[in-house]
Amino acid sequence: MGWFSRARERYDDLVARYGKVAIVTYFSLFFGALFGFWAAVSAGLDLASGLERLGLDASQAASGSGSMVVAYALTKLTQPLRIGLTLVATPVIARLIGREPSPVGAGESAPEGSGAETGEGLPGEPAGA
Repeated sequence: MGWFSRARERYDDLVARYGKVAIVTYFSLFFGALFGFWAAVSAGLDLASGLERLGLDASQAASGSGSMVVAYALTKLTQPLRIGLTLVATPVIARLIGREPSPVGAGESAPEGSGAETGEGLPGEPAGA
């Protein structure tokens, strides 16, 4: 079992236990990274050269839509870090706002709509990502 499969199982368990807190935490990290990279590229920071070194074509980074493409590619590269941060931050955030985790035992399933019951991708990520 690879690291992504283990992280996926832990993420599914986290969503089952913390529900909306886990989902909001993940989306906050996703959109924070996306906006941050977009702002950096739009401001002229040369992040596209890093993508080119990885073998990705970032030649249109100067255009408006190119900035978003580069930002999305960089955001995808941070996915393992964002998953890890979600796993660590969600229990802390839940404690800070006074939410207790729901006990999910062997006979219980993840909350409906969480994606955990269908095996769909992480929130904000295309299927098969």
